[in-house]
Amino acid sequence: MADNIFRNSRLGDLDAKLQEFPVDAGFLETLGVEPMLGRLISGAEDVQGGPRLAMVSYSFWQNYLGRDPRAVGQTISLGGNSYTVIGVMPADFALPVEHADVFVPLWASDPGAAVQRGVHFMHTYWRLQTGVTLAQAQAEMATIDGQLAEKYPAEEKERKTQLVPLHEWLVGDVRSALLVLFGAVGLVLLIACANFASLLMARAVARHQELVIRAALGAGRGRLIRKTLTESALLSVLGGGAGLLLAHWGTPVLLALKPAKLARLSGIHMDMRVLLFVLMISVLTGIVFGMAPAWLAARADIAQVLKESGRSTTANATGHRIRKILVISELALILVLLVGAGLLLKGFSRLRSMNPGFNPTNVMTMYLQLPATRYREIPKQTQFRRELLTRLNSLPGLQAGMVTDIPLGGNHVNHGFVIDGRPPVPVGSEPDVQTLSVMGDYFRVMQIPLHAGRDFTPMDREGQPMVAIVNEKMAGESFPHENPIGARIRWARETGPPQWMTVIGVVGDVKHSGLDQPVDPAVYTPFSQSHETWRSFMTLAIRTPDASSGLVEEVKKQIWSVDSQIPVSDVRSLDELMAVSLAQQRFNMLLLGLFAALALILAMMGIYGAMAYSVSQRTHEIGIRMAVGAQRWDVLRLVMGDGVKITLLGIGFGIAGALALTQLMASLLFQVKPTDPATFVAVAILLGLVTLLACFIPAYRATRVDPIVALRHE
Repeated sequence: MADNIFRNSRLGDLDAKLQEFPVDAGFLETLGVEPMLGRLISGAEDVQGGPRLAMVSYSFWQNYLGRDPRAVGQTISLGGNSYTVIGVMPADFALPVEHADVFVPLWASDPGAAVQRGVHFMHTYWRLQTGVTLAQAQAEMATIDGQLAEKYPAEEKERKTQLVPLHEWLVGDVRSALLVLFGAVGLVLLIACANFASLLMARAVARHQELVIRAALGAGRGRLIRKTLTESALLSVLGGGAGLLLAHWGTPVLLALKPAKLARLSGIHMDMRVLLFVLMISVLTGIVFGMAPAWLAARADIAQVLKESGRSTTANATGHRIRKILVISELALILVLLVGAGLLLKGFSRLRSMNPGFNPTNVMTMYLQLPATRYREIPKQTQFRRELLTRLNSLPGLQAGMVTDIPLGGNHVNHGFVIDGRPPVPVGSEPDVQTLSVMGDYFRVMQIPLHAGRDFTPMDREGQPMVAIVNEKMAGESFPHENPIGARIRWARETGPPQWMTVIGVVGDVKHSGLDQPVDPAVYTPFSQSHETWRSFMTLAIRTPDASSGLVEEVKKQIWSVDSQIPVSDVRSLDELMAVSLAQQRFNMLLLGLFAALALILAMMGIYGAMAYSVSQRTHEIGIRMAVGAQRWDVLRLVMGDGVKITLLGIGFGIAGALALTQLMASLLFQVKPTDPATFVAVAILLGLVTLLACFIPAYRATRVDPIVALRHE
């Protein structure tokens, strides 16, 4: 039944899939959405002591309420409380960033947080009135911020509201990555177009006599140009069609590799806009890059060409210069791509080598939330935690601890603090630290090193002197020239008698917010000495000798043996959390690396084709040189000399372009400068070797030419 769906997480583990989202009455109205069934939460209902109401997502209604059109009015159980369903959202509705299955009023779902002015965990959405600019709204918010800071200095003194357009907020953190990848696509397209134009140039020269004869028979220049452009446009459209097929097959692979921050990539699919865009680009490519060959074919002097038996020295020379320019351009573009990929690779390598402050190998994590209706008091919460850890640590080979927020999990709670004996700090200006509650051998399970003092023991419990452990960052910032062991701290803005905590240890720094994020000062306290009833959540950290397939089910069994109604969610290994933290950088590096590899292959083909065609055009010259005494080494040096000149010019222009363009990707790099000399040198050497290899093959073939055959060559 609907009101029993979430009471027992063993029934399909549905609790692990539920995302409850507290909102206020105007939230959905601000987004401009109307429910498919029922109604929205009204302002009269979103008040202290208001009714427990819920609006459910379309997927929730479909999967858990059986698509029942009479779902409105039914009751579901969330966190031990019953909520009445009053509406169902439409199928195409999704929150801008978050994911939610059920929307509930904040006053009903978490009345304790709703009355706390210092608790800020919700995103706010605003819709500007008609005619109001963002600057006007920002000025009004600054006035409101000032009034709040004056009225509530303890909680609002340092708070500044910054209004950001929703579109900018959605794409702001990935805008740089998308622009760089878009630029990489453009560079690959230009390299392919340069190859295309070079091949068309060679084909135009090969067909020169045919076109001249057509002109001699009465074909006008316009007709010749139209014929050549039609052929090039047809080839380009066929290539675009092949590209569409590859994109159709490759898109699912790309989506499988996407990081969580690019979740909206899941909506990518082929539609008419994509087809029209590809058609337009293909036709333009065929026309623009087929124009030069068509112009060369149409401008020849008919009488002069016929006199020279169909050979046009001017056309060949002009075409040769254009092909050299195209090859140099290709080399410059590919060097820019290779440098970008090299910088990302170096940054990713350094990011992977970062010490997170703990050992993630063979550690499984699980998130637990104790229902407020049955675990409102601290003693009950402590009893559950102690009994669960006792059961888990009694299992062979298992080491278990718990913490409020696991590193790299995406959550943490900050709080201001005061140091005993220090001069008083103005209210609202106290320094902030991450606050983490732990129980059991958490530091030993995570293998976080203890640098000074001692770890928590079972004696650090309720009724005993309050203690705390700080990380190195906290010790260095707050006690720069003294030993923190024995110092006393307390939370700022406490009500009642001061609750002083004695610092008993210093542990290593942990990359809590991400491997690419700085370490924040942190304070660890025992769960059993907490006075914050709202900290009814925790994450288990369980270390095993090896990755056991039955570990998760065994741990769930132990949890439900203590309380059968506790939901278990976010079951992940620390290795998975590490991979998630690296996902964005890995995705950027992989895509740009693929583009660079593709561009390198295209460039090799283009350079090889250009050099091979140049050698074939000089076959007669090579035969004469060999007939008058030139050795094969001389021929090889002659051909390779042209290749070396083109390579050096291409690398030179490429380095100049890379120095300018890589500045745009500075935000994507981790501990690597956009002008990193080692990367530039390595890429230049790699490109030079690859290019010379592409030049060597036709050059070597030129040395094998029989002089007699070469002298007869036309």
